[in-house]
Amino acid sequence: MSDTEHYAASYSPVPPAADATGGADRSEEGGGAEARFLLRVASLAFRLGPEGIELQQIDLTNRRFTLGAPDQPEDRIPFYAVGPVPDDGTERQNWDYTPLAPSPPWTHLVWLVQQLATQLDFFSSHGARLTGITAPSRSWADVIVEHGGTQWRARVPLEGRHEPIEYPAMTLAEMFSEGRHLRLAEGELIPDAL
Repeated sequence: MSDTEHYAASYSPVPPAADATGGADRSEEGGGAEARFLLRVASLAFRLGPEGIELQQIDLTNRRFTLGAPDQPEDRIPFYAVGPVPDDGTERQNWDYTPLAPSPPWTHLVWLVQQLATQLDFFSSHGARLTGITAPSRSWADVIVEHGGTQWRARVPLEGRHEPIEYPAMTLAEMFSEGRHLRLAEGELIPDAL
C-alpha cells in the first residue's frame, strides 16, 4: 500500500439517553462496545472497499482505525458464498456472506473484522483479548491478541487464499486456550494462523 493517502478516525459510543431501553446498552463496557465498534468499522470498510479505500489498522484499545487508498485500487470483483450482499451493515450482520477464496484481499479483511466482532465473547471467554488488527499489506493481516501477559500476532493471509476464513475468533480462541500457539509461534508471531 502506498503512503500517498491515509484516513484516520476514532470512535466513542454515543452515551445512552436517560431511561433508555435495554439494560445491556445502559451500562455496556468492554465486549459490547468493542463489538459494536468493530462492526461499524467493518461496515464502513465494506462500503469503501469497492471505491479503492482499504482498512489498514484497528486499535481496539483506543477505538481508532486507519484507512488508506493504495496507488492501484483492487480491480477484482468479490465472490461471496451467497448472492448479492446487502449494503446495509445491520442487515448484513445476519447474512453468511463469506468471501470465497479468489475474492480481493479487502473482502477477507472486512469479513475477518466482522466475524471477530460477532464472536468476541467466545474469544474472551477463552482467556484471549483482541487488542487490534493491522494490515500493512494486501497480502496479510495480523490479529493482535493478548494472552498470558504476552501480545501475540496471529498472521492471516488475505491474498492467494485457498479457502474462505471460517470462524476466526473460535479458531484463535481455541488455539490459545489449548496452548497450540506456543508450538506454532515464531517469537510472538503465529504464521498462517487462519
